[in-house]
Amino acid sequence: MTSVDGSKSKNLSLIIFAVVGVSIIAGGWYLIQIQRIKMDFSIPDIDGNTVTLSDYSGEVVVLDFMATWCGPCRGAMRDLVSVHKDIRDQFVLISISVDPNFDTVPVLWDWVEEYDANWIHARDLADPPVTQQFGVSEIPTYVILDRDGEIRFRHVGPVSALKLKTEILSLVNE
Repeated sequence: MTSVDGSKSKNLSLIIFAVVGVSIIAGGWYLIQIQRIKMDFSIPDIDGNTVTLSDYSGEVVVLDFMATWCGPCRGAMRDLVSVHKDIRDQFVLISISVDPNFDTVPVLWDWVEEYDANWIHARDLADPPVTQQFGVSEIPTYVILDRDGEIRFRHVGPVSALKLKTEILSLVNE
C-alpha cells in the first residue's frame, strides 16, 4: 500500500517532470529559431558585391569553407569544379575564404582563374565570422543547406564529386 504522503510526492515528481519536459521542448524550439536567425550572413564577394545568405532562400546552397593556402582545399577543387559544371543550374555554390587577411581579392581572383571556378567567392569579414556561426574549425568544410535554410549535410575534409553531387541532388529532388 502507498501512503498518502508517498502519492503526493509521486504526483509532485510527475508535475515537476512534466514542467521540465515542456521547458526543454520550448527551449529547444527557441534555440532552433535563434539558430535560424544566426544562419544568415552578409559578406563581400570578390566582385565587390554583398553576398547575403537569405537572398538564396528557396534554393539549395553549398557553402565551401576554404583558404587558398590549404593543400586539401586545393586538392578538392577538381571535384568541386566538376560538380559545379555538371549541375550548376540546380544549386548555389559559395566559397568562403576563412583567412581574409591572406586571401585578398587579387589572391582569390587568381584562384578563380587557376581552377576556372566560376561561382561566388567571398571573404569571411562578418562579425561574428561565418565560420563561427557554422562551427567551422577545419578546412575544407562543406555545408549544404536545403531550400528552407536548414543544414542537411556537413563534411569536413575533401569530399568526392559523386558524394557531393548525390547530396545536392537529393535535396533538389525533395
